[in-house]
Amino acid sequence: MSSTTRVPLLVDKPDVISVQSQVTYGSVGNSIALPALTQHGIHALAVPTFLLSNTPHFPASYGGEIPDAWFHGYLRAIEERGQAGSLQAVLTGYLGSVAKARALHGWLIRLREINPSIRVIIDPVMGDEDTGFYVAPELATFYREHLVPLATGLTPNVFELSQLCGCPLQHREDIVQGARTLLTKNTRWVVVTSAATVITQKTMEVFCVTPDSVTVTEHCFYKGAPKGTGDLFSAELTARILQGYRIEDATQLAALFTAQRVLESQAAGYNELYVQPGKRQQ
Repeated sequence: MSSTTRVPLLVDKPDVISVQSQVTYGSVGNSIALPALTQHGIHALAVPTFLLSNTPHFPASYGGEIPDAWFHGYLRAIEERGQAGSLQAVLTGYLGSVAKARALHGWLIRLREINPSIRVIIDPVMGDEDTGFYVAPELATFYREHLVPLATGLTPNVFELSQLCGCPLQHREDIVQGARTLLTKNTRWVVVTSAATVITQKTMEVFCVTPDSVTVTEHCFYKGAPKGTGDLFSAELTARILQGYRIEDATQLAALFTAQRVLESQAAGYNELYVQPGKRQQ
């Protein structure tokens, strides 16, 4: 072969792009989502929105939000490398700012034009019942008006669902009705997590709401659960969907698996979610 002959580069073809925060220590955002997806044999790439040394509940945390120009470039490069057309799903988590949400919105519109069958799974991470908002409240408006209509499915907790549908959620019927207000031609299901504070303090309920059905998965409520359970759940749910499970079954499997990981992490004395490296999840 001539020394001047150039061999064409083969472009890697990922299954999933995961857009969310990342830490160098801990199990939140992409730092738990990518291991979870990988252990199902799913090839996933991470696009970070924030990069931190650890979660903010430690005494010190270093790093911060990825510059908007970098974030735009990370998304644009997926198109430029020719990877957008082969994707099976996009999973989004903590965006943190309206600027990141706006950039993601434009990219998702282009992505759907390139790849109409892609699944867009949005976890609208904004806050929780015990903390309130930990992002600017106007992000809820942007989610509701721009990102929710592009989603195949959503995985809000009860607080986030109440912000998206604009009403308090005191009873099971409120959760179901609120979730159904978000269903559209694109958005075919809403899975509502962390319903423990609305229903009971002893159990956790996860609602899977579609246009035609409501299924509820119940599991134990673990006080002091480590950070990242929602991120792990959404990744597990995505994996099960790509494996061909119905959304109702995927929800049950993801919920029970996440609860088991919380129990095992607490029993082992870990402050973070623990998933054994290299062990294929069942």
